[in-house]
Amino acid sequence: MAWLPKKFPAGGPPGSGDSNNFYRKSVYTKELGEPQSIFPRNGSDDVEVLAFPRDFSLIDPAGNGFVLLTNGMSDRRRATPSTAGENIERRAELMWYVREPDANIISNLKWLAEYPFIDNTWLGFGHRIEMPWSPVSGTDFRIFMFLTPIIAPDKRIAEALTIDDDDVTILCVHRSPLPSMNSSRRPGWTHSWTCSTSVIIPPF
Repeated sequence: MAWLPKKFPAGGPPGSGDSNNFYRKSVYTKELGEPQSIFPRNGSDDVEVLAFPRDFSLIDPAGNGFVLLTNGMSDRRRATPSTAGENIERRAELMWYVREPDANIISNLKWLAEYPFIDNTWLGFGHRIEMPWSPVSGTDFRIFMFLTPIIAPDKRIAEALTIDDDDVTILCVHRSPLPSMNSSRRPGWTHSWTCSTSVIIPPF
C-alpha cells in the first residue's frame, strides 16, 4: 500500500503545551472510549498515563485487561540518528497491554517514556531494553521489547497522531525472557533486534 500522509481537520492539532494533552486524549478516546483511570504527571518531564479497559478474551482466557497509553512523551523530539533510515518518526507515545495498572507497571511505563531523553537516544520497532532484574514481580521476563500495534483501533491511533507537523509513532511495550545466548550488552542499553515471525509475544 502506498504511504499516505496523516490528515487532520483544518487548523490541525495544537502546537504545544497542555493543549497537546487534550488533543492526544481526544484521539485516544475516539478509538478506545473514556479511560477508567488517569495517572497524572509528576513534574515537567513526567508523562500522564491513561488506562482504558479492554476485553482480551479472544487472545487470553483471563479476559479483561487494560490498554495503557502515555500522554506527553511526544511533546519532545527524540534524538533519532541519521542512520535510522527514512520516514522514522522523531516523536512517540507508548502503549502497554496489562491485566491491572498497578503502581509498579505505571512506574515502569513512565520510566520507559523518559528513557530516550535520559540517554539522548531513541526507541523504535524491534528495539529492546535489557534490565538487571525483572521489572514486574513474579516473572523472569527482563527484556522490554517495542513493536507497533496490530489491533485495529490501536493502529488508527498511530495513524492519526501528529504534533507540530511531526508524525507520532505508537510503540507497544512487550516483556520477553532473556535469550538463551549470553549477552555482552550492558543492562539498560537499547539496540535493534531482528524479530522472527516465530517469536511468541505474551499479551501482557
